[in-house]
Amino acid sequence: MKIIRNTAPISDLYNQMKSRELTTNRDYQRGQGLWPNNARSYFIDSILNEFPFPKVVIRQAVDLVSRKSKREIVDGQQRLGAIKDFIEEKFRLTTVSSNYRGKTFTSLEDEEQSRFLSYEVSADVIVSATDDEILEIFRRINSYQLPLNDAEKRHAAYQGEFKWFIKEMLDKYSPMLERYKIFSIREISRMEDAVLLTELAQIVLSGIKRRDSRLLNKLYSENDDSFKQCGIVRNILVETLDFIKVELNDILASEAIKPYMLYSLASALIYNKYGIDGVDSADLDDQLPCGEYCDDASMASRRVLELINIADTDIISVGDAKGFRSASASATTNVKSRLTRIRVLAKVLRGEATSS
Repeated sequence: MKIIRNTAPISDLYNQMKSRELTTNRDYQRGQGLWPNNARSYFIDSILNEFPFPKVVIRQAVDLVSRKSKREIVDGQQRLGAIKDFIEEKFRLTTVSSNYRGKTFTSLEDEEQSRFLSYEVSADVIVSATDDEILEIFRRINSYQLPLNDAEKRHAAYQGEFKWFIKEMLDKYSPMLERYKIFSIREISRMEDAVLLTELAQIVLSGIKRRDSRLLNKLYSENDDSFKQCGIVRNILVETLDFIKVELNDILASEAIKPYMLYSLASALIYNKYGIDGVDSADLDDQLPCGEYCDDASMASRRVLELINIADTDIISVGDAKGFRSASASATTNVKSRLTRIRVLAKVLRGEATSS
């Protein structure tokens, strides 16, 4: 067995597939039709924007009857199939491709078509390998991969509108979450930021819930075929997160805010301005939504930072601050702790409670 590592332009691979010089080995590949259009569009968009994607694996052997080399795709069928279908106008790019939505291959500019066809695909060509050697290659590849966590499984399992909405929010806010050290790069790589943003969408859709992967899976499932409330959720989350980013930037710049605290802060802001389904005034000391995020952004930032400082230190506290500190010490993702923090933050943001 010999492995040749090289690259090939899409134009060459396409022509080889079209002429049947390069075929799919059905013994190693899953059936066609597994990638919906959003997934294929996102993949094609990656190529158009010149992002890398995982290498394909091709098996090359000599057909003793025809005395010609035959080449089979043993890993990468979905990727190469999407490329072939796009070139042959079998689908157009969906809204997940922000710069090329609605485009087919021939509707691209000539320069864009040329760039697409000349994109170099990384490929391992396995020469003169037995079936057992091919299977061993894939056993070893799979043995190095980390098991998927719940967030990664959700984004692999669902390809509908809600998944791509969360992807849109990740593109917009993950840089902010990393910049202010709310999540580390490693946590972002394992999609911890997706969990937070999904829970913020959950607030708008169904109220304050405990953290539960089954409930988050349900959000993806119920809104997979059609996310009818997408516009409402997007408007509230974007307005709220942008308000935090701009008007409450001192809180972010302190680098003292943890993911559970950002969840609580966003929840309190949403409650103050819009109200939250399932949360009534009795849950929040008879506070009703007031139609505004806070009384004064600068003063509210100072008060919230004082409150967060109390939660992170041994400062003796009483009243609301004491309850807030207790709800921030452990079990931070259950409903009771979340409601306690939201209640105090909503009051502090409005200047209706002291932060100490």
